[in-house]
Amino acid sequence: MQTLFRLLATLIIFLFFSSVQAQENDCNRYSSVVWENDAIVQDDGGYTNGFAYNWGYKSISCGGSWAQQMNSWLAKFSLFHGQEHEETNSPYSYQLAHAIFTPSDINESEIIPDDRPYTGLMYGALNFYHHDEQSTTHYELLFGAVGPLTQAEEIQKFIHEIIGTDTPNGWDNQTRNEPVFRLGVDKIWKLHSGSFLQRYESDIIGMSDVKAGNLSSDIGAGLSYRIGKGLNNSFPYHSIVPGRSIPSLMLNPGNWGVFFTLYGNYVFNDITVEGNTHKDSHGVPLTHEQLRYVIAGYYQLKNYGLSASIQQSSDQFEDADENTVFLTLGLSY
Repeated sequence: MQTLFRLLATLIIFLFFSSVQAQENDCNRYSSVVWENDAIVQDDGGYTNGFAYNWGYKSISCGGSWAQQMNSWLAKFSLFHGQEHEETNSPYSYQLAHAIFTPSDINESEIIPDDRPYTGLMYGALNFYHHDEQSTTHYELLFGAVGPLTQAEEIQKFIHEIIGTDTPNGWDNQTRNEPVFRLGVDKIWKLHSGSFLQRYESDIIGMSDVKAGNLSSDIGAGLSYRIGKGLNNSFPYHSIVPGRSIPSLMLNPGNWGVFFTLYGNYVFNDITVEGNTHKDSHGVPLTHEQLRYVIAGYYQLKNYGLSASIQQSSDQFEDADENTVFLTLGLSY
């Protein structure tokens, strides 16, 4: 466990040092904070709560030599699969996040055999974006941990005490400490651009992703239909859930958008459902074919951007008695 703590501490210090180095180069830093919760359905279960802090820069030239070298390697891969972009202007960002997953009945103190395990997750991620007018490729490198060291039990009990809801009693059965990682590539294409009611911009975006790691692995594809103003500006940072990237990197004041996304994927593994990889811990059989629906919107003010979304997913494991629904709120600045 001590080794794991050292690795995570090193990751956080490394990410912070990188951001300080970029600021010293007079690069403008763009940030966002994200909160996700299932309070919209007044019920704990599935993905219960999450926080994230993101920060990024418009150009890879703001990063250290290691980031520029990594971006250069990825640029060769981007060209290989047809992604044109100006390498020196490639944006990049960092993310630190914490998430909590619980079964539906948090009053039960014993293991619930047919429901997902209690799981706390924390991680740091590095993101690179390569884009042109018609497509964007997003690369993700993620490292973190699940288990008691994430302090998920203490955080959830503290929040529930403040808001006066039931105390979760089953955290003694949570997923054990384990390092996690994931490498991912997402790609989006602008399939159609037009207008809505002859007053607003509209477009259709195709989306796909491939991710691999012991945290989770999947392959998926979907479509988004968007209406708004300044859609070309936000296109490079379009994601299934707004707020998880930093759209203000490219947006101008007054830019806004609303969109609906339908996304399907095949999930090969998910530690938050199946439990620890090499340890004896509780888990449930994963449902591999999954579907997500998202309704979302964002608005950019002069110095701040606001975003919100509601996401519902199909069953993530066998014998699930409810779908996962959660609200995401984001503030970018």
